Amino acid sequence: MDPLTILAALGPLAVDLGKSLIGRFIQTDGYKPVNVEEYVKMRQFDLDMFKAMNEAGGANPSYPWVEAAVRLMRPAVAAIVLGTWATLKLQGQSSETVDNFAAAVGFYLFGDRTLFYSRKAK
Repeated sequence: MDPLTILAALGPLAVDLGKSLIGRFIQTDGYKPVNVEEYVKMRQFDLDMFKAMNEAGGANPSYPWVEAAVRLMRPAVAAIVLGTWATLKLQGQSSETVDNFAAAVGFYLFGDRTLFYSRKAK
């Protein structure tokens, strides 16, 4: 795999690791809710952010069937790209371009969710 691809894939995790180390050893404690209502508001904000991440790309005004078709195309395109990558790897005809594109699709499928959950694991 190309070193630039590896850096691009691991860059956000390295940034979060650096932020967490700085936050743990240098900064003072962050805000902690005083009562249950504040805690519920914080969790509601997290839930709203998660919903926004799940609905990303659906903000364009269009017919519902158009939005459904677009959302159904995303997994199909990802399956085609990853299937092409796997076939080329098994046949020994891999290319750097296909590897990089498959890495980008893999990050699209799993990286943003992994990054989201790693931020919440504090």
